Amino acid sequence: MQSNIQSSQAQQNFGQVVDQALVEGAVVVERYGVPRVAIVEYGRYQRLLEAEQMLWRDRLQQVSAAAAARAAALSDREVDALIEEARREAAESVVAR
Repeated sequence: MQSNIQSSQAQQNFGQVVDQALVEGAVVVERYGVPRVAIVEYGRYQRLLEAEQMLWRDRLQQVSAAAAARAAALSDREVDALIEEARREAAESVVAR
């Protein structure tokens, strides 16, 4: 479960907000009613980073496998063009994130 608070409350009561995040799982800090950041327990943050890294690894492997499959019967020049395309696709997926 999560709770939402205004940034001014977070500034004035930071210790309480941290304790609240440890108990409730997350505290979303809003500024002018717009969610800006979430305060989460450090172990959860680590798990989120690990999950994100696994997703990126899987995506890179998919792009690499697709390029390799298409390159199986191509000339070196065509393979080089596909490699460049895969690099662009990977870069675009990072920007889209």
